[in-house]
Amino acid sequence: MLSVALFGCGGAPQKPPEQPHAPVAPKPAPVVETADLSPVAAPSGLFVVGRLKRPTALADTVAHWAGVPLGLRDLLPFAAKDLDNVLLWDAPVELAVAATPSGRKGVLEMGVSVGLTGTEQALAAARRGGYEVKRLGPEIYAVGGTPHVSCAIAPAVGSAAARLVCSHRAAELEDLLPYMTRGLPNEPLGERDLELELRAEPLRQRFATELGSARLFAGFVVRELQLDSPRFDSALSDTAYALADELVALTHDVNTVRLEATVDDQKHLVDVAGSLSLGDHKSFVARVLADRGKHGGPPPEDFWKLPADAESAGYTDAFDPATYERLSSGVVELADAYLEHAKVGKVTRERVTRVVQTCLRWDGANVRASGRDAVPPAKGAKVAGSSEWTLTRVEHPPATLKGVLDDLTGILGDRELRATIARSLKVSDKELPSGRMVPLRAPGVPAGTRALVVKLPSELGPLVGRSFGLAAKDDATPPREFAIAVIPTGTSALVVTAESTQVLGTRAGGLLAGKGTTLATRSELSTMRTLDASSAGFFTLLGVLSGALGHGMSNPSEVAAGLPNHAAVPMIVDFAVDPQSGSKATWHMTIPAGVFQDLPGLLPLVAASMAEHSAP
Repeated sequence: MLSVALFGCGGAPQKPPEQPHAPVAPKPAPVVETADLSPVAAPSGLFVVGRLKRPTALADTVAHWAGVPLGLRDLLPFAAKDLDNVLLWDAPVELAVAATPSGRKGVLEMGVSVGLTGTEQALAAARRGGYEVKRLGPEIYAVGGTPHVSCAIAPAVGSAAARLVCSHRAAELEDLLPYMTRGLPNEPLGERDLELELRAEPLRQRFATELGSARLFAGFVVRELQLDSPRFDSALSDTAYALADELVALTHDVNTVRLEATVDDQKHLVDVAGSLSLGDHKSFVARVLADRGKHGGPPPEDFWKLPADAESAGYTDAFDPATYERLSSGVVELADAYLEHAKVGKVTRERVTRVVQTCLRWDGANVRASGRDAVPPAKGAKVAGSSEWTLTRVEHPPATLKGVLDDLTGILGDRELRATIARSLKVSDKELPSGRMVPLRAPGVPAGTRALVVKLPSELGPLVGRSFGLAAKDDATPPREFAIAVIPTGTSALVVTAESTQVLGTRAGGLLAGKGTTLATRSELSTMRTLDASSAGFFTLLGVLSGALGHGMSNPSEVAAGLPNHAAVPMIVDFAVDPQSGSKATWHMTIPAGVFQDLPGLLPLVAASMAEHSAP
């Protein structure tokens, strides 16, 4: 009852007051690492940068011209089809090459990068392909599993959200990856479809010590080649040190070398250009280029009088013979000193001197053409053969040009010289070329003209290689002959060569008489009339075919006859030097779509020829 009374009177025990809760600290927000896309400067040793824009569109355009029903994407193997959704096909493919930092293994570091749609898609494709993926940094991953190649996927600036960058070694990749994803994509290389630039200054800095040792290396060469002959050893020393000085001077003269190309789908051609920029003119090459800048223009009238069926033709403007005086004197002294040491007679030594001076001491103005004519089958053969020919009209030739054939005949027939060369090459006398003079009679050829017929028992390249143990003796090729004639014509001279005296006479007489169709009738060469160049010309696939594979075929023209354009579409090339400064040399070439139309038909022939030459 007491308890009830107490309760009723409010005497119940009070509830203790609630203690305030300590505030709960908020959970920290997860740290999100984002890729660093801040600009990166080029590595100090970077000396080559390159970019191929729109690789898919360019490859597909050329494939369309060639009539190949495959695009670049179609070339992916079935196992790599996942890449189709990962590669950013029209993002530029880029190249960077740098000199390896001092103290690091190797000489060069090279990286190539292709655009990707994004890092996540690329990583998923890499994992599906079984590649090893390792995190290197925020959104940067190494992709391993390919022998001798180190690759990484990383976000990038420019037209591609991410890039796959590959180098030969992991150290190279580490050096080049930042620049190739955050620097190179924004480099203003130019507007052409292909841009490739070589910068000389980083090479000069990186290899300054090696360049400074050029004369030391030259001295080593002199000691290895000297013959204990005071005159020859002195000439050899002068030549070796002059070459070393020229290398150093040229390295310091060159600033940049560029290669550019554009695929023009409107004009149906590929336009290729190159340039060389100089900072100084201390080297022999720079002085030659400066002299070339003083001469130039369109093709002379004699160029258009060359045969219309030429597979290649060109012209070169005059130059100052004094530019080559030191070179000529050095070669003459070295050759004469060696022949004197070998006890070759004075008459032959004088002949060699005249031939060298004839080649190096004339002003160079000339027009030239080359081609190949069918000839009757050789004795015992069932298939007709062919004979290569060249026509060169030399303006203001040196007086010694007229007697050069007699000098060459005497040189080839000198027994002491032949014995010396045979001992040096470790071959027999019968394997060396020989020559004989024969009358050249043909309509249009002046009476009394003679030609030098040179017999080559074996190819000179394999002959020299065999002397160094580079080929077996049973690799010898069948004997061949070629003939050469020099025909004075007023202020010029015509130099003609052919593998047959019959073709030699026909071609020389036809040009001298002005018979036959000429280059002036070929409308596809009309753009050459407006050129301003010190040297220019054209060549064709048929000319390349004849030169590279001609000796393995009876008549390349028969092969070309089955091609859409008969391998006769001209590719025009011109070369010029800035006449004001002489510090920039440029060359330019156009490749019409018709050239690519003929290529598929040539590929089986080229493959067969390569297989034949590589067979045991």
